[in-house]
Amino acid sequence: MEQREFSEDHLDILRELMNIAMGNATASIADLLQAFGKMHIPKILISDMEGLHEYIRSAIPDNQRHYVTKQLFGGFFSGEFLFVISEESALNLGHHLYDVTQPSDGDILDAVVELTNILSATIISRLTEELNTKVQFFVPSTDLIAGNDLISPEDLLNYHSIIIINTRMEFQNHNINGQIFILTKDEMIDSLKALIDRKLEELYA
Repeated sequence: MEQREFSEDHLDILRELMNIAMGNATASIADLLQAFGKMHIPKILISDMEGLHEYIRSAIPDNQRHYVTKQLFGGFFSGEFLFVISEESALNLGHHLYDVTQPSDGDILDAVVELTNILSATIISRLTEELNTKVQFFVPSTDLIAGNDLISPEDLLNYHSIIIINTRMEFQNHNINGQIFILTKDEMIDSLKALIDRKLEELYA
C-alpha cells in the first residue's frame, strides 16, 4: 500500500500532535458531561478505499444502528471529520446531557451534534494550530445508519489514497462510547506531510 513518503518521523509527530489534540478534546467533553473520560491512543495509517472499508468494518459493529456525523473542514490541510456513536450510547448521552429519563429523538440528535461540534472544533483546531495553519469548518450532517456502511457512493469517487486517524472516546460510568475518524485524501496528504516537515524543521532547528 502506498505510503506517500510518510516516514516514521512524520507518523511520530502526527501521533504526538493528535495526542495533544485528543487531550484537549477529552477535557472539553468532560466539562460538558461533568464526567471523567478518556481517549485511546490514535491509530494512524495510510490506505485506499478498500482498506478504509476493511478498517471501518473491523472497528464498527455491523449489528447495531449508529448516529454518524460528518463534517468537512477546509484550508491548506482539509478533510472530513466523522463521529460514530451507537444508538444506545446516543440515548445515554441524551439522558445524561439533558437530565431526562426518556430523551426525545430531537434531544438525542441535538446531543450528538453538540458533542461532535466540540470534538471536531477542539481536535482539528488544535491540530492545525500546532501545524501553524488555519482551517474552516462546514455545516455537519448527521444520519442514523444501520450497520457499518459509513462511506457513501460519492465518497468512493472522491477518496483514493487516504490517511485515517482513528481513536475511541469512552465515558465508562455513563456507558457513552464513540469512534472518531479523521479522513484526508490524495493531495491533502502531501499538504499534511509538508506541514509536518515544517514542524520537524522547527523542532530540530
